[in-house]
Amino acid sequence: MRLDPKIIIFIATFLAFGAIGSPGATAQQADGTAPGPVALVQAVKIDSIRPSFTHPARIEAINTASLRPTLRAQITALHITAGDIVEKGDLLVEMDDTDYRIALAQAEANLKQAEATALKADLDLDRAEQLAAKNTVSAREVEYARAQSDVAHAQVDIAKAHIDQAKADLLDAKVYAPFDGRISAPEYAVGDLFAPGDPTQPGFIATIVSLDPIYATGLVDQAFYFSFLARRLPIEASGAEIPPLELEIILPGGAVYEHRGTFENWDNTAAASTGTIAGRVLFQNPDGVLLPGQNVTLRGQVIQPVEAPLVPQRAVSLDQQGHYVWIVGADGAVERRNIVVGIRDGLNWTVSEGLEGGEQVVVEGLQKMRPGIVVTPQPFEG
Repeated sequence: MRLDPKIIIFIATFLAFGAIGSPGATAQQADGTAPGPVALVQAVKIDSIRPSFTHPARIEAINTASLRPTLRAQITALHITAGDIVEKGDLLVEMDDTDYRIALAQAEANLKQAEATALKADLDLDRAEQLAAKNTVSAREVEYARAQSDVAHAQVDIAKAHIDQAKADLLDAKVYAPFDGRISAPEYAVGDLFAPGDPTQPGFIATIVSLDPIYATGLVDQAFYFSFLARRLPIEASGAEIPPLELEIILPGGAVYEHRGTFENWDNTAAASTGTIAGRVLFQNPDGVLLPGQNVTLRGQVIQPVEAPLVPQRAVSLDQQGHYVWIVGADGAVERRNIVVGIRDGLNWTVSEGLEGGEQVVVEGLQKMRPGIVVTPQPFEG
């Protein structure tokens, strides 16, 4: 597949994910030395490559939760075994709910009392309105009866709210798994008193981490991140297709994780202290092989081969104008050619602009080259 030069440059940027800080081609300047008659050259070839990168990454859970009951109560039962896989809705912790059942009963009794008071207030208001119609009581007394009725109904609403709170507290006496995942060892034992906010005790009973799917997260230089966006957006706007990557994990010891990943997102904040931003790759983890906190190597490779001109890295020089090579024409004359390099492939650069297949580039003796000199090209064998 022969790609648009802009896309080759974009792939090169993405593959910098695994090559941050790696050195570029060495800048060289012509020193004015008289050139020799022989120049070792190599023909530019068009080849299909599958560029790849490796980058250190850390496994992170998508969801992490701490079991923090909102009640102060004694723990009566723990259904937790360290390292077990739990499912969403599993009962994990039971707490003594005696005080909260009493509080609910009191709230229900208060509601009955408030409703009775409201009923009496309504009857008093009705009687006052009937007497007012006969001019037996003043309008002021009617307004007072109406206000008493409003207050009584407000007390009913308050009593209902207290019941709702008491029911919620009673439900909170049991703690359930919020999602599927692996649970840690408990920080408490049966019989312990859990008191929210107590600085002398652990603030949670246990933690749960989701395992499937899971993230592999790598820290990427912010300069690469902005370069990545700057090159991706014009390609997307033009409607061109960005070649997909095959992403995999190399586990400690060198084994390749069986499931392939997909690039998920960039973090919503950058780390100012390190000048990096986190990029996340999503992996399926049905067997729980990957665990949060593991250090792994992320490897990516372009799925479809990329066709591009290849030139030896040793033939490429760099100065203030950018990358360039020396070309030997059919008449032996030397010409400087500015190029745009793309992806590294072993000891070669791909070239997205400036070269065509078959052109002869000087590989040895670059410091002696200058425009217009005539040399005798000989094949470079290296």
